[in-house]
Amino acid sequence: MKHVLVTGANGFIGRAVLPLLAARGWRVSAVSRQPQDTDSALASWHTADLFDTDATAQLLGHLRPTHLLHLAWNTEHGRFWQAPDNLDWMSASLSLLRAFAENGGKRAVVSGTCAEYDWSHGFCREDVTPCAPRSLYGEAKLATHHLARHLLAGTDTQLAWARVFFPYGPGEAAGRLIPSVMRAMDAGEPVRCSHGQQYRDFLHVDDVAAAFAHLLDVADDGVFNIASGIPVQLRHLVLTLARLMHWTGTPDFGAIAVPADDPPLLVGDITRLRATGWQPTVTLEDGLIHTLADWRQPRQHHRSS
Repeated sequence: MKHVLVTGANGFIGRAVLPLLAARGWRVSAVSRQPQDTDSALASWHTADLFDTDATAQLLGHLRPTHLLHLAWNTEHGRFWQAPDNLDWMSASLSLLRAFAENGGKRAVVSGTCAEYDWSHGFCREDVTPCAPRSLYGEAKLATHHLARHLLAGTDTQLAWARVFFPYGPGEAAGRLIPSVMRAMDAGEPVRCSHGQQYRDFLHVDDVAAAFAHLLDVADDGVFNIASGIPVQLRHLVLTLARLMHWTGTPDFGAIAVPADDPPLLVGDITRLRATGWQPTVTLEDGLIHTLADWRQPRQHHRSS
């Protein structure tokens, strides 16, 4: 039986990917720093601190998974870009991959980031766009990828490196753009934004999760962009949320300054991932409707109680 070990299984993307893996017939071992429900039908849960490399190696030796889906990293909003522990995550990730290979692992799929690219190019393609990270987060991810390729060279372990662009959806961190705009509109507060002229590549978390689950079964290795391939202007995104929420105010575009080097365009080319048989299925409109409905549920319950 195919057996995958999933790190970061209780995170934003991890929570979305577990049901997909279970539906595809995987035996799933999920890793979390905090204890989880051991009776879950989706996965067998294991409590582990990936920074404890000896304990992680022991876990890999015990489980001996055929596949690895490594999603864990520091993603704390507003902090992760320059957090010193990015270097700890780099070291822990390499130790994890080494233990996986030493215990017979066949294929590792690791979450990278669009922050590895040189953003001045705007449209990012895996085999064309140069990498020039602007943050410690991007530097650590890129270095992890380079070192992992050397680490696994000459082994029987394949490495697929997935550069994720801008995931959104239920469970997204409250301080990020979409949840913060929804909260302000719902509370009747000013909706303060940047100028909104930037174009970004948003992908619903269900599509992101489906791409990761798909990459576990793909024979190709190397780098893959996980994105929609469609540029969306931030101003359009905010105005679409206003329409869906029946909000009649006026967003304060320009209230938040942006860095001078803020890229006007940042979009992922998904030709390579499409060629393997994957394609996004959730439109931006449907994804925002789904996100809004999920976001409103606890608030409606609170107001009715």
